[in-house]
Amino acid sequence: MTLWTTGAARRLRPSLPTACLLTLVTLLLSSCALFGNVGAPTDAHNAFAPTSVLPHATTNLAIKVFPKPLPHPQYTVVIYHNVNTVGEFAPEILTVPVGATVQWVWTDQYDEHNVWWVDQNLPNSPTMGSGYKWAVQFLKPGQYDYYCTLHPGMIGRVTVTG
Repeated sequence: MTLWTTGAARRLRPSLPTACLLTLVTLLLSSCALFGNVGAPTDAHNAFAPTSVLPHATTNLAIKVFPKPLPHPQYTVVIYHNVNTVGEFAPEILTVPVGATVQWVWTDQYDEHNVWWVDQNLPNSPTMGSGYKWAVQFLKPGQYDYYCTLHPGMIGRVTVTG
């Protein structure tokens, strides 16, 4: 397959299949803005607001999301600005017992972040900025991996012991 052909003036120009492919890629990339905030959490999973009813029976829930910040959470994960990764969860790895409550606290004044579970059946946090708090209670033992959908490499894990 020839990717480039030469014309009478000896200029290089793409062959017809390559030109079509380049046009298609250009159209796809330029149309991304028409579909809203590409890369936002709505692209990855079904988002659940902290106050929404989850589509699972209560007995099958692995975590429970609190509708309001907790005055005294048992554990806290701070989301802060890190110039090397744009953001970071501190601590990145946390071990808690079944029934423990963990609250994420957004402190990054430069960027918004979120907490999205690798397990797509769990309710995710909204994308928020500094000052937001989001709390969950872990109801079942296991390993709960999460990440920020906006910043590659911003990951965390909660291990729940039973």
